[in-house]
Amino acid sequence: MNLLRLALAWVGYGFSTIGAQLADNSTSSPRAEPKAAPAAAAPGSQSSSSSSNGTMLRQPSIFGMRVELPADDPFGYDKHGVCIVTPDEQFKVVIYGNHLDKIAQLIFTPTNSCSDGKHVVDATNDFIVHFTHKATFHLILPMLPESIHAYKMCVKPKGAPAGMELSPVMVIAFLLCLSALFSGLTLGLMSLTPQELELVMKAGSRSEQKYASVILPIRRKGNLLLCSLLLGNVIVNAAISILFGELTTGLLALFVSSLGIVIFGEIVPQSICVKKGLAVGAHTIMITQVFIFITYPIAWPVSKLLDCLLGDEYQAYDRKRLMELIRMSIKNDNGQLSNELKIAVGAMEIADKVAEDDVFMIPDTTVLNTKTVAEIVRMGYTRIPVYSDGDKNNVTDILFVKDLALLDPDDNFTVKTVCGYHRHPVKFVFNDTPLSILLEAFKKGEGHLAMVKKIVSGAEDHDPTYELVGVVTLEDIVEEILQAEINDEFDVVSDNVNKIRRKNHQQRDMSKMFDKEASQIQISLQMQMVALQWLVANQEAFSPKYIDTNVLERLIRNSARRMSDRFVLILEGRVRVTIGQSGMMFEAGPWHCFGEEVLKKLVQGAATLSRSTSIVDTNDLSCRRPDLMFKPDYSVVVKEDCTYLDVNVAAYVNAYKSSLMQRERGLVKILKNNNSKL
Repeated sequence: MNLLRLALAWVGYGFSTIGAQLADNSTSSPRAEPKAAPAAAAPGSQSSSSSSNGTMLRQPSIFGMRVELPADDPFGYDKHGVCIVTPDEQFKVVIYGNHLDKIAQLIFTPTNSCSDGKHVVDATNDFIVHFTHKATFHLILPMLPESIHAYKMCVKPKGAPAGMELSPVMVIAFLLCLSALFSGLTLGLMSLTPQELELVMKAGSRSEQKYASVILPIRRKGNLLLCSLLLGNVIVNAAISILFGELTTGLLALFVSSLGIVIFGEIVPQSICVKKGLAVGAHTIMITQVFIFITYPIAWPVSKLLDCLLGDEYQAYDRKRLMELIRMSIKNDNGQLSNELKIAVGAMEIADKVAEDDVFMIPDTTVLNTKTVAEIVRMGYTRIPVYSDGDKNNVTDILFVKDLALLDPDDNFTVKTVCGYHRHPVKFVFNDTPLSILLEAFKKGEGHLAMVKKIVSGAEDHDPTYELVGVVTLEDIVEEILQAEINDEFDVVSDNVNKIRRKNHQQRDMSKMFDKEASQIQISLQMQMVALQWLVANQEAFSPKYIDTNVLERLIRNSARRMSDRFVLILEGRVRVTIGQSGMMFEAGPWHCFGEEVLKKLVQGAATLSRSTSIVDTNDLSCRRPDLMFKPDYSVVVKEDCTYLDVNVAAYVNAYKSSLMQRERGLVKILKNNNSKL
């Protein structure tokens, strides 16, 4: 036979409670032990409290209970002092305590909530108070399910506001929301470093900039924020587990609380905040600050300890990581990086790339006739390394194709002779030299071409030797930065690595440069001869002392139809000259020249013109030699069809060096003839 057992117990919500336990008559409930009775007297210590005006308010408290059964009732108390009653039958209950006249209701509930009790004893009708410390009432309790072992009694004092007790489900729902907030903010805020927030503030959208500016001040205190969020999350999760334990028991409480925390407190908020962490963090910043204030006494010392042990939080992207971030960024429709990103990646990769490439070379014994020059130009290079003694690792000079422009192919000069007059210095670098260092050297004016060599290990008793492995130019470095080949209309190859030849490049027949009958200019031979005689007679710089007559003739043909601000001689037509700030103008006709100051400086510096101090293109000679330049105080404008001779410093220097070679060759011929006569 199932019976109801009554025992005194204690529940939360601030009320004394009576427990009525259901057990078989052959067993006794462990909660029916007599020692439970004094435990229920705990509320008695809180029987009074003070109001705001100092008046003592009496609050009821219960610390004892007794059930009075009829004399013929076969049941009574068991050996543990637990009263045994019959369910669904009325019995009398006597309670003992303090200020029992202040009780408004007694609520019996099978759960831990006082708000869902179905068995209410109203003190006005069913409650008899004999003294302030004793009261009696009659009660009928139905049978409980086997899963519930006790009735709990809640005491509601008089004057208590309605809805004073919160439903445990509502409290758990609120705590789950807080758990979700703490969990989401821990992932959303802590995954955003201060550097990333600063980046968003400068480069994000308007809303992102607003969110980042709100979050950044609190995110700078990273360890304090982390400790506060974790403390809040742990406290809330512990409270959820306790409340679930009061609603249910055993493994069910463990399973339900764990499932609720994992799904609603971890998975859902973190999946949201991992994508919307910036917006969520900005909108809940006030809640975060409140919990930082609440947990500050514990969170601040722990955060300071973490600061001392781990140091300040700082994350910087090195060059390699930044390159990978750019590569992983948005690509175009073909899956390739955009041109802007290619340039950025190329500029950062230049420090990792080394100077090593193959090279086209010629020996210094090569005779520069028409066929040889045509072959050199056909290869598509403007600077060609020259090696001596048949050893390609012994590079001694650099031959510029422009050095050949004023040479007579009938003279059959060797490469060694031409290089001996121009003397372009050769720069060597090792094959493991980063291109960034080489670029800095080129920027400082140390030439735009360098030979690449590597160390070859020799025998143990010999010093290591060097082997030439390639050449690198400024154009090569720029191509690596741009991640593309730079081709002009005369380039023969479009890929320096694979040597892919261009199909549409313009062929140049350099043999015509040395053909006197194949001039590309449109002025008559008479005009050429007159111009030649005028220059020789009127300008010392073009006298045979400095410039050979044959070289001067080729210079006149090569300079036609080229604009220059150096030395200009009007051959046909008229020009308008504007002088100074006054704007005075006059017209000039044939045989009027401009830029005689340049020729005078060239004559004065003739002794230094045969020395070359850099492998920079000779077109930049005037920039490297400011003493050969002049600042004109006039401007010349062509008024009608005009033919004029234009000679710049680089062209004159080339002509001067060619004349020196011509004179030396003529002197050698004279000496040979004299020796043969002897």
